[in-house]
Amino acid sequence: MSFEKETYSLLSDNKNKVVKTLYETYAKKLLAYTCKNYTIDKDDAWAIVYKTIYKITEVNDQYSFENEQKRSGFIFKTHINFLRNYFRDNKSFEKHHQEVELTDHFTEHEPEVASKPNIQLTILQQELDKLEDWQRILLLMRGQDMPYSKIAEFVKKPESQLKVYYARLKKQMLENVNHQLQLLNEKHHA
Repeated sequence: MSFEKETYSLLSDNKNKVVKTLYETYAKKLLAYTCKNYTIDKDDAWAIVYKTIYKITEVNDQYSFENEQKRSGFIFKTHINFLRNYFRDNKSFEKHHQEVELTDHFTEHEPEVASKPNIQLTILQQELDKLEDWQRILLLMRGQDMPYSKIAEFVKKPESQLKVYYARLKKQMLENVNHQLQLLNEKHHA
């Protein structure tokens, strides 16, 4: 067997192991979450679960996490994004559906002590929610020093334009967040 075939075989085996591990750990949880919270055909739900697993496998070596809970959160958020894309593409999402936040039931960890909501983070999250998916992905991935070439694969935009998009989005976000904070500050002191 040639070196190239051996290397491909090893890489393929490694990816298969990652897929198997992700499937065993997360598939039923993601499916249960999807079926419980969304009106969706079970076959479509499974397709979205598989998309999530294969996407995580594809980017697995590009990320590292402090702990399993952070990794679970990333996987769950990826799954939510695929669900959003599914409903956007099918235009069949009904208004009574609600997304639930990642809970300890999903991650199977001890609950964290509730903390006071951080107003800056709340405003930042609200501003991020106003963006299109590709814009949010660009900001978040670039914030983790992901190269533009990799980001282009996810956002389906020309790599040559991403630097400009990123600079504009970053400036816009900063202005919007600061404006919201200023309005809150003025309201609080009035």
